Amino acid sequence: MATKEQATDALVSVALRKALSGARVEVKLALPEGGAELQPEVEVTFPQRTSARQRNAALLLLAAQVELRTPAQEHWLVESAVLDSGLTGRVHLLLLGDGGPRPTRDEAERGLQVLHRALR
Repeated sequence: MATKEQATDALVSVALRKALSGARVEVKLALPEGGAELQPEVEVTFPQRTSARQRNAALLLLAAQVELRTPAQEHWLVESAVLDSGLTGRVHLLLLGDGGPRPTRDEAERGLQVLHRALR
C-alpha cells in the first residue's frame, strides 16, 4: 500500500504531465538578471492556445513537484514566474548557500538533479 507522500507525489506527477502536454520544457543553469550566481531553472514555453489559467496551474504544479522532491537539508527557495511573452514561464531555485553566504557549484548541480527528477 502506498504512503500518503507517495500518493500525493503520484497525483502531482500525473497532473503535471497533463499540464505540460505540448509545451517545450528546458532544464538549465541560468544567470539571473543582475546576478553573478548560476541559478537552476526549468523554462517552459506553452503552445499558442494555452490560457493564462492553464499556464499558471502548470507552473504551480511544477513548483509543487520540485518542493516534494527537495531534500529537507537543502537551503533554497522554489519560485515561479511568467516571462514577458505570457506563453513562457519558469520555475527556478533561489540558492541560499551551502553552509556559507554564497551558493556553490555543488548546490547548483544538486538543484538541477531535483529539477530533472521533478519532470520524470
